[in-house]
Amino acid sequence: MKIRTKILAGYFLIFTVTILVGIAVVYAQLKGSLRRNIEHELSNSAATVAAMVRTAVDVSIRNHLRAVAEKNREIIAGLHARQLAGELTEAQAKAQAAAILGAQRIGRTGYLYCLDGRGVLTYHPRPENMGRDVSEFAFVRQQTASREGYLEYFWKNPGEQSLRSKALYMTYFAPWDWIISASSYREEFGTLVNAADFRAGILSLRFGDDGYAAVFDGAGNAVIHPHLSGNVLAMKDGEMRSLVQELVARKAGLFYYWWRNPGEEQAREKIIIFNYLPEVDWIVGATGYADEFFAPLRTLRLAAAVAVPLVLLLGLPFSLWAGLSVSRPLEALRQSFARAAEGDFDQRVAPGGTREMAQLAGYFNGFMERMGQYSASLRREVAERQQAEEREARARAHMQDVVDSMASVVIGLDGECRVTLWSRRAAEEFGVEPDQALGRPAEDVCPMWGLCRDAVDAALREGRPVVRDKLPVRRGGRTAYCKVEATPLSASGGVGVVLRIVDITERVRMEDMMVQTEKMMSVGGLAAGMAHEINNPLGGILQGVQNVQRRLALDLPANQQAAREAGMTMDALRDYMARRAITPTLEGIRESGLRAARIVANMLEFSRRSESSRMPCDVTDLLDKAVELAESDYDLKKRYDFRKIRVERDYEPGLPLVNCAGTEIEQVFLNLLRNAAQAMGGMRDGAEPVLRLGVRRQGDWVRVEVSDNGPGMTETTRKRIFEPFFTTKEVGEGTGLGLSVSYFIITRNHGGSFAVESEPGQGASFVIRLPL
Repeated sequence: MKIRTKILAGYFLIFTVTILVGIAVVYAQLKGSLRRNIEHELSNSAATVAAMVRTAVDVSIRNHLRAVAEKNREIIAGLHARQLAGELTEAQAKAQAAAILGAQRIGRTGYLYCLDGRGVLTYHPRPENMGRDVSEFAFVRQQTASREGYLEYFWKNPGEQSLRSKALYMTYFAPWDWIISASSYREEFGTLVNAADFRAGILSLRFGDDGYAAVFDGAGNAVIHPHLSGNVLAMKDGEMRSLVQELVARKAGLFYYWWRNPGEEQAREKIIIFNYLPEVDWIVGATGYADEFFAPLRTLRLAAAVAVPLVLLLGLPFSLWAGLSVSRPLEALRQSFARAAEGDFDQRVAPGGTREMAQLAGYFNGFMERMGQYSASLRREVAERQQAEEREARARAHMQDVVDSMASVVIGLDGECRVTLWSRRAAEEFGVEPDQALGRPAEDVCPMWGLCRDAVDAALREGRPVVRDKLPVRRGGRTAYCKVEATPLSASGGVGVVLRIVDITERVRMEDMMVQTEKMMSVGGLAAGMAHEINNPLGGILQGVQNVQRRLALDLPANQQAAREAGMTMDALRDYMARRAITPTLEGIRESGLRAARIVANMLEFSRRSESSRMPCDVTDLLDKAVELAESDYDLKKRYDFRKIRVERDYEPGLPLVNCAGTEIEQVFLNLLRNAAQAMGGMRDGAEPVLRLGVRRQGDWVRVEVSDNGPGMTETTRKRIFEPFFTTKEVGEGTGLGLSVSYFIITRNHGGSFAVESEPGQGASFVIRLPL
């Protein structure tokens, strides 16, 4: 097709499409606006109808319940009059009243009941509720307060899963102090409502010329309708039946349908908007004919049918003239461009025709001259760029290989903390492949970004490497440690950071172990020296107390002889000592001395290896024996009772025996169990105390773990927990030697390891490893 023909067809097509699209847009906008207005008007009308029906239902139910309650009050008043006349006793009158009340039902499950002024049931259809005080319920307190009127509340019968809305009307019979209440569930109101009371008002509503309101129930019955009655779902008319089925299924909403009234020749499109009233299981709708609302569109279609042919007829001559004036110069220019496209940049066009076409020819000639120059320069640049890209690709591949070979996580970030480099170790650690991470914000792909952000921000801000060491990380319920290194790229002319994350958990644990070992070795010698120095005066104290007690013994002849010589009896002396509480004081001195002797003996464990005999032992048996001893350790003065602690055991079957001093290992286990019980005894949140015991084999070791769900400990306390004389207990409750002695029993006497893991509020876990 020639360019002249194309221009002619293009102009003509533009005119045609513009007119048709304009008319279509106006038509669509007008139709949409009309549709929205229709739906809005019908929605408001449906809401008005629903409100009218709901109000009528509420008034009808209130009146029905009131009539039932007041009618029964009249019956009870008649029985009371017979009582006053002597025809019936009070008991007989109330029994007849109960029989009359019990014979009545309101709807399907509604009933009558009576309360007195205190909230006690004087009559209820269920005999087991007679005489029950129900004043604990809020609606009963409202009844005893008002005694007359209408009340709505929520109620759940025994065996039901959820509360349901309920309504009652109450009236008061003063002679018997009875509040007579007629009660029914709101969901059963449909059986109590008389639609004839408000049928005329609903049918009087009109929407458009022929629109009206209608009411159907959940079973498909036409409750209120200008043309239908009975159950529509049972009718032979398939269209009407499917329409009502959709109403019943959806219960609320909007849809269009086709409808033909009796006496009409053909069906017309209608719109219906409907709402659901659950208390009566009614569907209330407002409907109207679509053609009545879309009448303005017919006028628009008629105007378009006249205007479009007229505009197209006027545009055809103009399109022909415009095509001829442009097509001839463009054809010459097209041929020159075709030769230039083949690589002949020496093409030139002679100026001619209109001023615009002459300018276009000049532009073309200048463009061809520059294109010749650019072509030569571009060929040189393409060759150089290809060589540079090849070198860059090799460098990037080499750098990625270096980064992927590193054992630590390496991440490259730009100035906006978007990922530019993602090592293979990072993909394995965080489960995100490089192609998924590159270009995304670091906080979206790096779960440890919260620990790293401070170091990255500081490196970007200060332009120097920043290191954050020993950062705690939770992994699998345990605390691990990592080191974060952020190195800025500004020195190389770029803007960004290289982030390196190293797992240093083992290093931190080794450092803690070395610090703890050095500390325990230093205090071991100090403890031994103190123990030897304390033993000398302690021996004198215990020997002196023993001699005093022997001098006061009644059965020794030497004591009796000395007393007679002094002019007194041993009985008198014993009575004096009892009155002055001297004997308990001496016994207290002796017990304190013995306790100090035990402490000294424990301190000596720091400086010498135990000589206890060793033999193969079952560690799980030793742990169970320690639990039995702990369960017998019960004292009303303590804040805990070990028997109230739930003990969970997780022992690996078939464990080998461990060569150890059984009594010492059992002592260590007992100390851990008592400490855990005392820690959990201070819990105040009502949580159940749980003690978990686990025994596993780890290579050439047996691993024993004692964990609790107590209050845990701070990092400062955890680092000092094995120091002699360090205790978190109150004065008089502990010496601070239990864990330090246990530490030396495990590490020095048995060549094992002893560690603790704990955080505030997360309990504590002590881990012992014994060699096989």
